Amino acid sequence: MRVKIINIILIAVLMSFNCLAFDIIAHRGASGYLPEHTLEATTLAHTQHPSYIEQDVVLTKDDIPIVLHDIYLDNVTNVAQKFPERARADNRYYVIDFTLKEIRSLSVHERKNAHGKQVFPDRYQGSHAHFTVATLAEHLELIAQLNHQTQRSIGIYPEIKAPAWHRQQGKDISAITLSVLNDFGYLNNASAIILQCFDFNEIKRIREELGFEGKLVQLIGAQNLAILGSAQSIKSLAEIADGVGPSFYQLLDKDALSQGNIKPQDWIIQAKRNGLLIHPYTLRADQLPSGMSLEQVTTILSKLQVDGVFTDHVPLVKAALESTAK
Repeated sequence: MRVKIINIILIAVLMSFNCLAFDIIAHRGASGYLPEHTLEATTLAHTQHPSYIEQDVVLTKDDIPIVLHDIYLDNVTNVAQKFPERARADNRYYVIDFTLKEIRSLSVHERKNAHGKQVFPDRYQGSHAHFTVATLAEHLELIAQLNHQTQRSIGIYPEIKAPAWHRQQGKDISAITLSVLNDFGYLNNASAIILQCFDFNEIKRIREELGFEGKLVQLIGAQNLAILGSAQSIKSLAEIADGVGPSFYQLLDKDALSQGNIKPQDWIIQAKRNGLLIHPYTLRADQLPSGMSLEQVTTILSKLQVDGVFTDHVPLVKAALESTAK
């Protein structure tokens, strides 16, 4: 009986999908088209008119927040060629060991794996354009100016990266990031920003100790699935945060899916009951779930009544959503 009721609800959700607000978040800018998190990728993302543009934030040696996905430089820059002697014992090049001036001297390229192969082989392959790492302030200024010039209100979606690790290195990344956000007026404009982090203790600290009043999203990975493990834990999360950011693969009941049925995991029902936004990551047109088309994936998202999605390919996802809603 319970399954039947859920199925009826899902059908109703799909029928009403045109009426629902759905946030499309440009993941690392227009990362499906240009090297991730560059100012060029942010500019292109803005022209694609997402709801938000994401910025991952890490700190330099001189305490400047820059926009980069990792606490390492080696996956997306030529740091190993430029500063071969600066790797730590684990052979990684940490952002925190370099000044902003040094980081500005690096070239940014498409993400590569440990063997030097491009992770997404069909993405940007040019070798003459010079892309660079930019500061959070530069990204915020660019988006603000583009919003002003185009009369749009595209928001930002920063992620505080590895806050506990940064504190171990003697740096309070959250306080520094909030200071920059305040300089650009985002702490007084709740509709223009969603702040995210994987670390629940830091989410709680940002809310209670640092006094952030905007929307907070708790990111969910393999290391913190317990947050979604019970109705009580979800209720407790909702007292601090405004939403959750799970992986796409954490949305579906796997047993039902193996039988060809689309059914949400129980935590989704509890999350919606507690008023939490659900923004799953990351929908990539060039890395879809096995055997699925982009339209099939967006159909699932609409049936599950999620509130938005992170994507590397804003235009393609917009087109698929429009096709799904017809």
